[in-house]
Amino acid sequence: MEIIVLWRRKKGGGNIYELQASIRYHIPMTIDFKNNEIFWCDKTFKRVTHRPISTSFKEIEVLKNGNILVLEEGFKYSNNNKSNLYCLNRNMELIWYLDTPNNNHWHLDLYVGFSINGEELFANSFSCYRVHFTEYGQILNTWFTK
Repeated sequence: MEIIVLWRRKKGGGNIYELQASIRYHIPMTIDFKNNEIFWCDKTFKRVTHRPISTSFKEIEVLKNGNILVLEEGFKYSNNNKSNLYCLNRNMELIWYLDTPNNNHWHLDLYVGFSINGEELFANSFSCYRVHFTEYGQILNTWFTK
C-alpha cells in the first residue's frame, strides 16, 4: 500500500491548508493451480477471474507486456478444435489461441509445454513439433523434432 499526502491551500482561507490523502493499493495477481483460478482486483477493486476453458491449468506465465500465457492440460481437452495454449490480457479477456502446428481433420495436435528464453517464446506439441511464436500468437517457425 502506498499513501500519498498532499497539502493544498484552502480557497479563500489565506494561510489555511487542507490535507488530501490518497491511497494506492498494489494488488498482485494470484495464480492458484490448486483451485484452477487466476484472479486479481482492478483499480476499482472489482475481482477479475479466469478459470480453465476445458480442463485444468498446466503452465501459466505472465509476459513482459503484462499479458498471461496459459497452457491447459491436453488430456481430454475439448474446445471446438482450438489450441490448449492461449493468451489473456490483464482483464482476463482472451486475446488469441496459438495455432497448432499439425492440424488435420482426424487429430488436433495439442501443446504439452512452453518455454521462454529472453524475448523468445517456444511451445512443444504432442506430436513432436517445436513452435517459435511471438507474444501476439503469430507462429514464426516450426520444427519437427523426432
